[in-house]
Amino acid sequence: MSLGNYYNIRHEGENMLCCLPGEEDWKPAVWHDNIREELIESVKGNVGTYEHPRTKGKEVNNITSFHPYYRYWGGDEESRPKILFQFDPSDDWGSLNCKPQGMMHEGKIVLDMENRQVRDFYELPFTISTQVEGWFVEALIRLNPHIRYTDFISRMPSTSAHLATPNVLNMRAMRWRTKNWCRSWTKKDGTETIRRYMWDKMTAEQQAQNCTKGMGVATAVQVKEIESLNKGKLNRGKRGHGKRKREAEGAGDTTESDGMGIS
Repeated sequence: MSLGNYYNIRHEGENMLCCLPGEEDWKPAVWHDNIREELIESVKGNVGTYEHPRTKGKEVNNITSFHPYYRYWGGDEESRPKILFQFDPSDDWGSLNCKPQGMMHEGKIVLDMENRQVRDFYELPFTISTQVEGWFVEALIRLNPHIRYTDFISRMPSTSAHLATPNVLNMRAMRWRTKNWCRSWTKKDGTETIRRYMWDKMTAEQQAQNCTKGMGVATAVQVKEIESLNKGKLNRGKRGHGKRKREAEGAGDTTESDGMGIS
């Protein structure tokens, strides 16, 4: 199994087969788009629905499918999961041994819109809406540091006119973090400066507990101050991200950090 590599595709009657370039080991395959409705239906009978509905896209089945672990999660302070109140990550967060397997469906390799095998994470719902919320993106990346923005995109309907990009998802997560005293756990330019600013706004008790609960929502002035700390940093991060993406694609896109948050 080679995650991140592009597969060659061929059809034999109604069956689709895939094979890595340079090999002749053809295996049954299916595009994620073609089983989207089936994946959504497979979890509908699972204990219920989200208490805080997820934002849908305009197209049919452009939704974030139900995941029982997140049933009660929301983005406001009352329903926010603990991991979004945690200020600093644990010392071993970046090295957590929770790498993915490749997604399979009824014995078939599940491919995304670019003919790469969808990476299978327990933390990610089977399908993701193109309008997925910034707080949800941030929470799942914190749960598993190996999750990339491309893992969200591979679960979106490829035919949507509003298909998100890594930069779009990054900006959604960053805007939510800025308003909710949530620092980035991914080390990039500007993150330490923003961390110090937020740390100084916390009470001694909040600092001791490594928890931002009770801080409320940042004021418009505070949001501008946080954004000013990041001026000039974000653009450099985006250019670097594009370069790393091109380099990673040339090498089979096997890096684990590409697609993470910028600040």
